[in-house]
Amino acid sequence: MAILAALERDRRHPSAEQLHALLADDHPSLSLSTVYTTLETFARAGLIRRVNGLDGRLRVDGTRGNHDHAVCRDCGSIYDVDRNCFALPPAPDCLPGGLEVVRVRVEYEVVCAACRGLGDGRISPDTKEADQPGSEDATGNQE
Repeated sequence: MAILAALERDRRHPSAEQLHALLADDHPSLSLSTVYTTLETFARAGLIRRVNGLDGRLRVDGTRGNHDHAVCRDCGSIYDVDRNCFALPPAPDCLPGGLEVVRVRVEYEVVCAACRGLGDGRISPDTKEADQPGSEDATGNQE
């Protein structure tokens, strides 16, 4: 349960490697393989969500609640976007091969404030300027 507790506290959408490094001092027998296996189990059970990182590594989200993600295309920081801020696109009426939509997830490709040199933690000065408290800055540190 240390992995789940760490995920619930860490809003950076960490990778398995980051979680392993975070927990290694307090849990020296914890292997990276165990972290990966546990994350897969948690994802299948719906306790966490997989997030696509810029570098292709698995990153995970322990934040509960209905939300989407914005990923900075320059530094790879991942931000939570409140689903209430933006309307979801409608599900397609017709999908091939009998496919059925069970969930819609939206991922916004953005350039974060740090990469634009604004340093104010906002997604865009031209849109709703949604602050992301607890999100990751360009260095991977929480704001």
